[in-house]
Amino acid sequence: MDKLEKWKGFIPDEEIEAYRKGAFGRKIGFGNRAALLNIDTTRMFVDPAYPQCGGEMPELIAAITEITETFRTLDLPIYYSRRDDRRHPIQRGIWNLKLGNAGEFIYSEDPRADEWPEAYAPREGKDVIVFKNKPSCFFETPLESWLRYDEIDTLVIIGVSTSGCIRAGVVDAFCHNFRVIVPEEAVGDRSATQHRANLFDIDMKSGDVEPVADVIAEVKSRYGRADAAE
Repeated sequence: MDKLEKWKGFIPDEEIEAYRKGAFGRKIGFGNRAALLNIDTTRMFVDPAYPQCGGEMPELIAAITEITETFRTLDLPIYYSRRDDRRHPIQRGIWNLKLGNAGEFIYSEDPRADEWPEAYAPREGKDVIVFKNKPSCFFETPLESWLRYDEIDTLVIIGVSTSGCIRAGVVDAFCHNFRVIVPEEAVGDRSATQHRANLFDIDMKSGDVEPVADVIAEVKSRYGRADAAE
């Protein structure tokens, strides 16, 4: 099945044909060296106690944990992004105007909000953490230069939210000429409608949206080591 066929039923047939006419949706695939990029899966966005989390997401947490374990087993690079210090209004910037709770403690200062669940938390001295203050983890951060130094050409991008920071990170990764793979069950959004719409747009224009099981199988097949399989 080609990429366009799998979206039938979600996108009207006439729109599917418009994308087909434009030759969108070709598969990019994996390159020589892949890294996992975990975007914004701190408690602020996955714990319903925080207003920025839309609700419980057990399937998302399970998928993130599974693919993280795969990359760890194969000793492949893992990068994490989270917000930078936002206690001062200047550091929050235009969020002060767009986000109604930007100055509240639970958003701007609660230290627990910036912790990762233990199941997939970054390992000290092993994984790389990128701090950002805007949706894209590439915007005014050293991420691209770190990835180039690490000889990464492929990013498997997971996290939240699909319509916000995932979308921004995917587009910027594409603009920097990285191959982008998005395991569909390992990204989430507070809006199911926006989640699906943005996955479709990513699949057509800037990356490959694939089932997490297929991504894990490909990673193991392509980058697996004999000693890791024992």
